[in-house]
Amino acid sequence: MASFFPLISELLPMVMPATTHVVRAKDIESEFPPAEGPVTVRPAIVGKCDKMSSTVMTIRPQSETSVQHNSEQASGSGTLTVNEGFEAKLRKHDIGAGDFGFVPAWTEHQFSNPQDVDLVCVVIHGGAQPAGATLLDWGEGEDTSGK
Repeated sequence: MASFFPLISELLPMVMPATTHVVRAKDIESEFPPAEGPVTVRPAIVGKCDKMSSTVMTIRPQSETSVQHNSEQASGSGTLTVNEGFEAKLRKHDIGAGDFGFVPAWTEHQFSNPQDVDLVCVVIHGGAQPAGATLLDWGEGEDTSGK
């Protein structure tokens, strides 16, 4: 009987059709992006399924994100810095348009854009809603000033 339940999860989508959801680029983009600050995150696919969500992050020229933990890069080029392992070793990865990067859950990371054009990344999150934390700095606690 226990082996029957995994089979149900495989068959259910075949007999109960799901709805496709498309978000157009024009619905994600802002009319006045320069006035919104150095980093913007816009929901793309959020709350549509329980195991995945997606946002679009834009990092303005000469800007960077906060250190965070919680992707395909759509345009621009920049650097993904990751705190790997227990010895607090920062590792830098150059990224460009079309590149993908995987950052494991609970891994501190930061995107920076030293260029003169926007850096735009499509960020895929596990779970129906984006989750993560903005940190005070590498290896430090959560920044709660914006909450």
